[in-house]
Amino acid sequence: MGEARGFTLVETLVVIAIIVLLAAMLFPVYETVTKRAERAVCLTNIRNIGLATRIYADDYDGRCVPARISTSYSGFYGTCWELLLQPYLRSELILLCPSDSMPQPTAGSISVKHSYGINYDIALIGGYNGNSALLSEVDYPAETILFFELRGASRSMGTSFDAHGLSRVDARHGEGANFLFVGGNAKWEPPVSTATPRGGRANMWQP
Repeated sequence: MGEARGFTLVETLVVIAIIVLLAAMLFPVYETVTKRAERAVCLTNIRNIGLATRIYADDYDGRCVPARISTSYSGFYGTCWELLLQPYLRSELILLCPSDSMPQPTAGSISVKHSYGINYDIALIGGYNGNSALLSEVDYPAETILFFELRGASRSMGTSFDAHGLSRVDARHGEGANFLFVGGNAKWEPPVSTATPRGGRANMWQP
């Protein structure tokens, strides 16, 4: 029997080159699959937030969860919507998009880290705590935004389109973000498309 023969240096280098080539081919595929999975998880999260909001409304005579309610604790503006929905969500993880690298609580309020914001035109009418609309009063529920992907750096609980435009919306998934509408439907949209006139309405933010 002859002696066992090991790999030569050239053979080893060829094998390494093949592995590197295969990794270079597979990495973009892996990255694409990962991003699609994160987008799907995010869409599920925001749908669950919508379901929790609907149950909350059933318990409060059809009224949308307010962006914030006043609190007796000094030094705080109030308690934010994500805590008001916790009895219905039962998990703070639902509040976090896997693509959000810097989720933040709302500054100056009783809050937890969250990746989503609420539409003030429905949940903080006139800028007053606890002043939210009846969901049945929204004329175009399937086309009116209720929740959206919030830019973490804003440290906010939501947005007013008239005051902030799209500056607080984070297009974390490609060139778009996930939005939940008053009617309970959710979908991915480029943020700019939500600000354009549609069906005789000025935009998708104003009820």
